[in-house]
Amino acid sequence: MHIHPISLALATLVAYRGTRSGSLNTSGALAAATLGYTALANPLSVFGVCLLGFYLAGSRATKVKAAIKATYEAPDTSTPSSPSSAPPPKAKTGGNRNASQVACNALLGTLCAASWRYLFSGEVGGRNWEQDGRWCVVADGAEGGERVSRALVLAAVAFWAACCGDTFASELGILSSRPPILLTTLRPCRRGTNGGISSWGTLVSLLGGLLVGVLAVVSLVVQGQAQACGMGRLVEVAGVAALSGFGGSMLDSLLGALLQPTYFSQTRSLVVHSPHPSPAHPEEKIVRVPGSGWDVLSNNQVNFLSTAVVAGVVGWWALQG
Repeated sequence: MHIHPISLALATLVAYRGTRSGSLNTSGALAAATLGYTALANPLSVFGVCLLGFYLAGSRATKVKAAIKATYEAPDTSTPSSPSSAPPPKAKTGGNRNASQVACNALLGTLCAASWRYLFSGEVGGRNWEQDGRWCVVADGAEGGERVSRALVLAAVAFWAACCGDTFASELGILSSRPPILLTTLRPCRRGTNGGISSWGTLVSLLGGLLVGVLAVVSLVVQGQAQACGMGRLVEVAGVAALSGFGGSMLDSLLGALLQPTYFSQTRSLVVHSPHPSPAHPEEKIVRVPGSGWDVLSNNQVNFLSTAVVAGVVGWWALQG
């Protein structure tokens, strides 16, 4: 396949910006550059646009009122690890995401992008979208190739919409004026509790998905898809994205409520990410939040499963024509 220098430069620039702002650590930046290039190096720009839109919006949401959020929930410093003789790493308000976290929020969508490029770019044989007149990439036509294109595009959009909706729900929902309720008990719980939902968090999850959908539609329109598909198909893309943002957040909350425990530091009066005292607070008393889930999944696993299920359901639905 061809090398796309502009895409490579843009992916590298975004990864570098992430390290400078504190959104990414070194491993996260390397993963972001690799996956970002794979999504961007595509004749169909919707994949790269959705990834960049989610990343920039999510990074901004992480920084909103970070000082206030830090009084509700302690930063997760479980990764990256450091030698036992070194002091614990200082948490950054920008997120400081590592490679695993980046992969959870990019890998599946990037695989859709790479598959679309392999099948429809004409670089390795097969159909060439640009030379064949830029047919509608989200059509539900009788041809198998068109249905595959539709499934790959909508699954990728749904994936990043679910990621954005979940991020908005976590980072902005915690700022709700009312305490959340635990999804499994429907009783009030502490802010930051896994599985806690609020009306504000639910709304912003829908808006996060819609944001990715609008970016996807704009990208498709710029590449002539308004004429090829008709506005009805593009409205469908935005609607799928909005529902995916909402669905991803709800599934994430359900999995978190059932399969992810929540711990509370009585010493610091905030939610923490481990039942063990941190090196900075060796004497703190930590208890498990009543009603929180079993210790089965990590936060990264919950995030990946919820967004992957949403993308898989949307891709399966799109394949049905």
